[in-house]
Amino acid sequence: MPSSVRRKTLWLIPCFAIVGSAFIFSNVEAKKGSQNVQMSLNKTQQQQLFETRKDLELSNVGSRIAIINDSKNCINASNTPGALRNCRQIRRQSHRALKEQNRKEINATLKSIGLDPLPSHHKHGHRQCLNQV
Repeated sequence: MPSSVRRKTLWLIPCFAIVGSAFIFSNVEAKKGSQNVQMSLNKTQQQQLFETRKDLELSNVGSRIAIINDSKNCINASNTPGALRNCRQIRRQSHRALKEQNRKEINATLKSIGLDPLPSHHKHGHRQCLNQV
């Protein structure tokens, strides 16, 4: 019995190696794509995009701290499992709203420098289905 478990475990090693190499390859390809976009921008466009990203990062720090503090206060005030669940939902909604706001700001900058906007990344496409109805 232990030898069969050992054999099965040994078979998993090549599987993980293949999956890991595929992930690394796709990550490298994604980075190449973003570098191609950066190379096609002139210095003014690159600087404008950098400034927008920097401003967003700075504002995000304060927003994330506020979300965490609100979540902590909500958790401390919760007295039931339902209240605790509600705190988690509120925190998730706040993070989603922050991400969507950032996406809109980046898209406005991308549009102003002549690039395509970032796609909306809704999990499993649920938001898209709701918006179509």
